[in-house]
Amino acid sequence: MSKLENDSKQGYEMLMTCVEVAEFLRVHVSSVRRWSRSGRLKAYKVGGRGDWRYKHNDVLAFLCSYDAAAVKSETEGERPIQRQLVGIGQA
Repeated sequence: MSKLENDSKQGYEMLMTCVEVAEFLRVHVSSVRRWSRSGRLKAYKVGGRGDWRYKHNDVLAFLCSYDAAAVKSETEGERPIQRQLVGIGQA
């Protein structure tokens, strides 16, 4: 059994870096940092440099709340903005 598996069985939750969260959500790192600063995504400062870390469950909760907000806006009659791609010479 690896140390990571042993720690997770003892109730420890692995923390993710900003880059790992961005890769998990398939967004840019700047988006993760912006969501953290605004308080939408719960983050924890660790170490002397103040590095940000994220609990996996908090990231999943953020993702679920984002999905719920999207569903709510569609059910209230709001429609997402449709954007069209304009090719060269079509503008």
